Amino acid sequence: MSGTQRRIVCVNCGKIFFAWRPDSAPGAKIKCYFCKKEMEDEVAKRPRPAPPPAPAPTPAAAEGPESGVQGPKEPAPAS
Repeated sequence: MSGTQRRIVCVNCGKIFFAWRPDSAPGAKIKCYFCKKEMEDEVAKRPRPAPPPAPAPTPAAAEGPESGVQGPKEPAPAS
């Protein structure tokens, strides 16, 4: 599991402690080791970035020898 240890100052008792902040859950709440008050760190208070926009659908690829893509084969005419 990847992450970092962060130095945190408790907003309730003012004591300093270190907490492990995993990269997989950056907004998880932290509990002070001394007074047991649950709080959020500065990462949890930041607004979450908007998800990236979905990629636009690509137009149908041009058919022909210059594109290297062959179209569907047409059935042979019935005699």
